[in-house]
Amino acid sequence: MDWLPWVVRAIIIVVGIIMAIMVGKRKKEYYFGIIVIGITAFIMGVILLIVSFITDLSLFYGLYLTAVGAIGLIVGLVIRNIRKKNR
Repeated sequence: MDWLPWVVRAIIIVVGIIMAIMVGKRKKEYYFGIIVIGITAFIMGVILLIVSFITDLSLFYGLYLTAVGAIGLIVGLVIRNIRKKNR
């Protein structure tokens, strides 16, 4: 039984929910942290994808990190645009 992908998915979902709650409650400009986390996860995912093509590592882990990074980056940029319009 391959339980590791399910654990990775669960962690991604929990982190996403926590980030959404923190963004909703904070009054300060929190979107920079989300953008940095998104960029970092995206770059790590791309590196992991490249490593998985070279070695026989599973491709899904790189895809998960790339997806989380892209989602974090998009959420951070959308929140930044919403906060700038509300000023």
